[in-house]
Amino acid sequence: MVAKLKYDKSDIIRLDDKGLKKYQSELLKMISDVFNFFEENEIQYSLSGGSILGAIRHKGFIPWDDDVDINIPRESYNKLFSLFETDNSLSRKYYLQSPKSHPELGLHVSQIRKKGTVARRKYDYAAEECGISVDLYIVENVFDNPVKQFFQCYISMFLTFVLASVRETKNHTLMKEMYCLEGRKLNYSMGKLMVGWFFGIVPIKNWLDWLDKCNASCKDSHTKYVSIPTGRKHFRRETYLRENMNVYKKVPFETLMVNVPVQSEEYLKMFYGDDYMVLPPVDKREQHLFLELSYGEE
Repeated sequence: MVAKLKYDKSDIIRLDDKGLKKYQSELLKMISDVFNFFEENEIQYSLSGGSILGAIRHKGFIPWDDDVDINIPRESYNKLFSLFETDNSLSRKYYLQSPKSHPELGLHVSQIRKKGTVARRKYDYAAEECGISVDLYIVENVFDNPVKQFFQCYISMFLTFVLASVRETKNHTLMKEMYCLEGRKLNYSMGKLMVGWFFGIVPIKNWLDWLDKCNASCKDSHTKYVSIPTGRKHFRRETYLRENMNVYKKVPFETLMVNVPVQSEEYLKMFYGDDYMVLPPVDKREQHLFLELSYGEE
């Protein structure tokens, strides 16, 4: 499928309750396949972000949510990437979209996507293929040396800001429309657009390569801290004790038993506040919108 070059608000797809249930059902089948593959191949993982909140508060999906976030340590991510190239038990149905394989998208998050489906969102509006996906957030080692840690952290945050600025200048009118419809705070300004236009003279692939090298610069998998630099709060505010983030426990998620960090409750308090078990009002619930959606069933 060849993507349209331009989208506008008339293309935006909202899921009703029935559509959302169908989409969540597809995601559940995907993560069942993915997590079975992870455990068969001793690949470490846990749920991440809002998916942890769903597991703890709802024992499954947040009712109005339509994605699954997964944390995966750098060493396990590298192993997964290698297995995708040699083992067709998972790659028969899915493909791995990464910054290296699809640099043109400007995304610093990797995704496992289902072949034969389409779930196009604002950041992959120009992609030729963009199947229904689960997101992979790499858990990186953080230097124990405070000077190296400082540079790793703030270079990562600078490169993340530049990359986001460059990416969002590509179609900022659509971005603005979709952010407003999703109920999210618009997190870029004319200043950010100017940064994007200025740094956009450098190919986006270079920014992705530099960011990945910075994030993965610490090779010691026994340091005190780890970070999720591609998480919503970026490197500095996504830094955790290794013993809290990379040690797991099993909890129910719909019909599955899945891994979450052993200190999930403390993580949720830090990330969402002490009242994380309280449902937000309807007008504060995020919407995740699509530009195209197809299950490949017809």
